Amino acid sequence: MADKDELNQLWCGQTTGPPTKGEDMLTIAMERAERFDRTIKARSWRECGAAAVVTAIFAFKAWGSQNALACAGNLVVAASGLWIVFFMLRYGRNAPAPAADRSLADFQQALLREYEHQILLLKNVKYWYLLPPYVGLLMASAGTVMARSAEGRPGWPESIAVAIYTAVFGGVWWLNETYAVGKLRRERARLLEEMKQAGGEAGGRG
Repeated sequence: MADKDELNQLWCGQTTGPPTKGEDMLTIAMERAERFDRTIKARSWRECGAAAVVTAIFAFKAWGSQNALACAGNLVVAASGLWIVFFMLRYGRNAPAPAADRSLADFQQALLREYEHQILLLKNVKYWYLLPPYVGLLMASAGTVMARSAEGRPGWPESIAVAIYTAVFGGVWWLNETYAVGKLRRERARLLEEMKQAGGEAGGRG
């Protein structure tokens, strides 16, 4: 979904030191929630654009496929691109940041919900993002091997392509489900600690 630098910026760039004053806490919470919302929204549109390009490329490849299996595989990849566009627009983010007149607790709760939503989204990336196009690519590769065999040519060179895209998909899975989720969980824990401190300060003043 994103490279390592983008994920560092996305998941680590939200961190600020624990504030000590109520007004400072509110300002920082507003900035963090709004920045995170903008980042998620921009990511979703980038993913949609990339998925649309994948759809166009593989729909064109399906037109010139060597046999029915390869054609079906390319169509599955093309359809996967459309599915990713739908999924990102429908589920890519939980909700926009609260209005500017809301309380500190509202902004903290909104950011917490968005962290949890993104964690769930990334933990399932192998199902909604990677599996559909990967299955299509395997089908297309199998069709290519069949076509080569029918022409009397060896089909094993296609295994190189399979190894390459399998490694790429594995890397994307690790980057999202392990690396990015770990960063998000640490940010969620930091936010929960800040919320606890804010609650303690409010109780002390009461």
